[in-house]
Amino acid sequence: MAHGSDYHSRRTVLKRTAVGASGLGLTAVVGCLGGGSGGNEITIASTYEPGHVVVDAAEEFKSIVEAESDDELEVTVSEGGAYGGEEEISDLCREGTVEAHADSRWPYMMYAEDYSFVNIPIVFEDYEHLTRVTEHEDFQPAHEEMRSDGNQFMMGEWIYRGLRHFTSNEPVREPSDVDGIELRLPEIDEWVDIWSEIGANPTPVSLDELYSGLQTGVVEASEGDVPQIHSFNLQEVQDYLSLTGHHVQVGALYMNDEFYQGLDDAHQELVDEASVEATQQISADARENEETLFQELEDAGMEIIEDVDQDAFRNAAEPVVEEMFGDWAGEWDDWRQI
Repeated sequence: MAHGSDYHSRRTVLKRTAVGASGLGLTAVVGCLGGGSGGNEITIASTYEPGHVVVDAAEEFKSIVEAESDDELEVTVSEGGAYGGEEEISDLCREGTVEAHADSRWPYMMYAEDYSFVNIPIVFEDYEHLTRVTEHEDFQPAHEEMRSDGNQFMMGEWIYRGLRHFTSNEPVREPSDVDGIELRLPEIDEWVDIWSEIGANPTPVSLDELYSGLQTGVVEASEGDVPQIHSFNLQEVQDYLSLTGHHVQVGALYMNDEFYQGLDDAHQELVDEASVEATQQISADARENEETLFQELEDAGMEIIEDVDQDAFRNAAEPVVEEMFGDWAGEWDDWRQI
């Protein structure tokens, strides 16, 4: 990823050349890497387990970089929380203890707080809308704050993880269908406030207790992306999967900016190209896998409710979301128009 004023123009070039680069080999793009500093080691830390899409992206990045640099750059992926949770790992990357990490949107919430809406339900319509907003010139200050305050930047593109939907034992098509329902949510204040505004009764239950909570009736419903719903076998305790599409679930690769600036030009170019190629490939894989998981859930007896009035959910949440934007950069309506 480029830095400074040429961020957008160079990022556009990278996106346009990534597909061709993957077919021709990145060596053709970055040129001869001989004569570099050599011995450059990159540790990519992640709290996520092997097989998670962000870890897959880190592994794909490792494969590309090591092959195309003739092992002049050595990449180690340390997954499973060996370096701690997301917040701790983000700080370790800021300090330079690790050179990179595979994460969610947490660093933006830590180092660019005025743009925390990047991780809030309802705000974005889909993955493409999120991408347009975060590549827009009005979002540029967030990237700059990430570098100045967090000493890191996002590599490549957002890694698609899927939209978050609603599971329950009654079909959900409009906000009135969730009135008073005991809904399991992560303990994120904004998420709780939004679903309370819509009409649900948010109930804190840890993710590892989600299945038992639904099974015993501690909670009546959940929300999450399809990989989460599938991996927790929620089709065994929930009859319906309603496509509310209320939140865009993504991950990303991040790199310590000081480390990146210390690389020679050829290695920087390789990092840029490899991160675009890796995140694009894993996102494509995730979309394909999502369709497979939908089918497996349906085959297992879960009914998919497609005729959900998603606009009605956004309208129901609008008062509280607009109030939240009093603490964030810009107006929600302006971001919605991008």
